[in-house]
Amino acid sequence: MPDHRIRRFVLTLAAAAVPALPAAAQSIEIFQEIRGELEFSGVMIARPLQAKDAVERRMSDREQLAATETAIRELMGFDIVNYFPEVDEYLIRVPKGETESTVSTRLMATGAFAYVEPDWIVYPIGCPNDPGFGTQWHHQASRMNSCAAWDLETGNPSVVVAICDTGIRTGHTDLRSHRYEGFNVPTQKWESQGGAINDINGHGTNCTGSAAGNGNNGVGVSGAGWNLGHRMMRVTDSADGSASISNLTLAARTAADRGDKVASVSYSGVNNSTVFTTGTYVRSKNALLVWAAGNSNVNLSGNREDDVIVVGASDQNDLKASFSNYGTLVDLFAPGVSIYTTSNAGDTSYASVSGTSFACPITAGLCGLIWSRNPTLTPAQVEQILRSTCVDLGTAGVDGTFGYGRISSAAAIAATPPSTPDTTPPSAPGSVGALAGYGQITLNWIASPESDVAGYRVYRSGVTGGPYTEVTSALVSTTSYVNTGLAAGATFFYVVAAQDFAGNLSVSSGEASATVPNTPSPQLLFADGFESASFTAGGWVASSTSLVTATPAAAAAGSYGARVARNATLTKSRSTVGFGSIQVKYTRRTAGYESSEFLRLEWWNGSAWTQVEATRVTAFGAVTFDLPAGASNLAAFQVRFRSSGNRTDEWGDVDAVEIWGTPLP
Repeated sequence: MPDHRIRRFVLTLAAAAVPALPAAAQSIEIFQEIRGELEFSGVMIARPLQAKDAVERRMSDREQLAATETAIRELMGFDIVNYFPEVDEYLIRVPKGETESTVSTRLMATGAFAYVEPDWIVYPIGCPNDPGFGTQWHHQASRMNSCAAWDLETGNPSVVVAICDTGIRTGHTDLRSHRYEGFNVPTQKWESQGGAINDINGHGTNCTGSAAGNGNNGVGVSGAGWNLGHRMMRVTDSADGSASISNLTLAARTAADRGDKVASVSYSGVNNSTVFTTGTYVRSKNALLVWAAGNSNVNLSGNREDDVIVVGASDQNDLKASFSNYGTLVDLFAPGVSIYTTSNAGDTSYASVSGTSFACPITAGLCGLIWSRNPTLTPAQVEQILRSTCVDLGTAGVDGTFGYGRISSAAAIAATPPSTPDTTPPSAPGSVGALAGYGQITLNWIASPESDVAGYRVYRSGVTGGPYTEVTSALVSTTSYVNTGLAAGATFFYVVAAQDFAGNLSVSSGEASATVPNTPSPQLLFADGFESASFTAGGWVASSTSLVTATPAAAAAGSYGARVARNATLTKSRSTVGFGSIQVKYTRRTAGYESSEFLRLEWWNGSAWTQVEATRVTAFGAVTFDLPAGASNLAAFQVRFRSSGNRTDEWGDVDAVEIWGTPLP
């Protein structure tokens, strides 16, 4: 290829006449506008054949030189608007009487160009705000699990995410920290030179907060990388946010030249060759280009093994957002529905926004976090960590909808090796206590103060001072542990150690011990066979004296039983304070019940009734039920028998009711 100086010289030459096209070529329309998404600007982006293209086409040196000369000769016939030597791209104006399609067809037919495509006018791809959503659900443990990631890395302010967008509200309270000098692409001026970077649309402020909204400052929201540096590369001076593809790609390249690690572009137009050329250039600067997939719900075909990270949007249920583009060009997905972020409406304003526009900067922020944890990583290594730690969605494995899946902050940062190996162990847990129960001992302790603690290991001995054997099969993520299956009457001694994410183990805590009590026999807390023929004597409460009766006809043994008819209830209160392992025993039968009608046993936990049994058995039978742990040690404990019939000849008979409990230690 000729030296770039030759090409700059060519730009000064007078434009030659444009040769006429054959009628057939003129009729071919290979580019179509989509209003509000892709619109013609009257300018084309032309890239002459590159060395790698010549190799792929198996061209000789002479053929390659001839192609170069042809490309320059053809370009001389156009009004050349600009030339970008870093990517060898020309901006040429579409001549009068031609269209974007005819220009591309004619130039590509020479075999001297890698691509000739419109310098599209593209638009921010966020959906309208939805102020009904006011929570950052995407940071929750069930989704990106950002807090676990932030325990390890909150972002280094020297790692800068460049937001190539509509501007920024510089006075916003959640965007003031770590803001780097902005750049106005249309005027080619830095902020210090008078380049305007204020947000003329609102989209750029939304995106900046999603990526790097300041965290841990007591106000507002947290971006994916809340301690990262952020820079606004304002790509447009139009209030509707529209920008040319060439301004977007120039913004990304300028940011990479400045040393920014990630360029985030939340605009349409990702499936254009110039975008991927810029992605390759950005990577050559040891940075990454992240681009939104778009909101048209279309299948983007292509090869995701390129130099741009293309991001689709997922919703709160880890499904594809209804609007999100998808397909083999899309690398991965990130939350993009009702994202609560900074707003341009005021310095303390926030809004919920939806679109791949916000999945994109969230992903860019995570890339910045990975680089903050290990600045020595290459762009390819950062992308590999991002991909390999995604939560698999859709068809198992990498698929044609979700690509590698939905990003996970916690998994990505945990998988990122720190640049300097961590060899410092955490502090030991404090104040370990041991509480004995029947067959078990419960341990509690105060957490180690370090933010990189991954969990705890518990060790046990039969004698004070050890030696100790670990009883935990995996790290305990909480500050308590129940050691079960212990012999009654034995004393056990415990210590606890903390382990960080690097695998460093703390010294052991102080020792705690407890003796497992002997298990007592269950005790009868209440019994009634209704032989007094009085519910009052047994402490029962009947909902109806006509529908709930003590009668010989209901007796399973002895002289009397209790009959509960139609929709009546019979209730007994008995505190279980001091007792566990609560059991209810009784004998019952029913008559007359139809479908969906039962005699039910229920228990009261202090706020709600819970069903134990629903039966329509027609012959007396004795049953025993073990109640849940919530029935233990409960002052408000009650049981009741409830009939769900709708006639007086539909009833349940109950006899020999007993409540048992085991004394608590």
